[in-house]
Amino acid sequence: MEIRHDDFTIDIPENQILLAAITRLLRVPRVSGSSRRRLAALRIRLAGVTSLILGARLPSWQPTRLNARYQAALRLAEIVWRATSPEHAPGPTVASGFLFDLPKIFEDFVTVAVSEELHDRFGGIAYPQYPCHLDESLAVRMKPDLVWELSGVPRAVVDAKYKQEKPAGYPDADLYQMLAYCTALGLPRGHLIYAEGNGSGASHVVRHAGIEIICHALNLASEPEAILSHISKIVSEF
Repeated sequence: MEIRHDDFTIDIPENQILLAAITRLLRVPRVSGSSRRRLAALRIRLAGVTSLILGARLPSWQPTRLNARYQAALRLAEIVWRATSPEHAPGPTVASGFLFDLPKIFEDFVTVAVSEELHDRFGGIAYPQYPCHLDESLAVRMKPDLVWELSGVPRAVVDAKYKQEKPAGYPDADLYQMLAYCTALGLPRGHLIYAEGNGSGASHVVRHAGIEIICHALNLASEPEAILSHISKIVSEF
């Protein structure tokens, strides 16, 4: 009697591609703890799948009705494994569109880089989006991008600004905002970190207050090591 049967196994090209992307993502620095736990749980579920060697070619797969529900994940996994990204120009990767919030990306980068440098140099704790109030009745709320505390006392305040500066320098409103932060936190100095454009670094001492507001400009066209070195120099002035 002729018999026809299907051999079910989880070691298929689709799962090999997903496992390869998961393995690569677990090696990426600064992936959040919750994301790492979810990735590790997925890797355990794919324990019976062949693990690819770094640099190996991904196995080929074909879109079918069986993998229709996770074809998007497979295409994303291929991008992760090859360490590439979708582009506007014609090419093998099709993307319907992608949008980057550059002010938020710049703010996050500055916050993380300055926090790590402060911790390595002086210890203490750096708090992003630090909640505080301008007035004694606690009616006017403020949230500086970063406040560094040492022994529970604010020692430095930083605000990141990714914006178009005026021809003569940086917007006056940023100085007023930083003055409010320094006054409310009892700090003699505040730091504004900009993406470098028409303006360069500057320092302003507020009359009758003695508070110094320092404007720094990061050249984002520099190599990553040069940008981090500049941030290290900025932190040395705290």
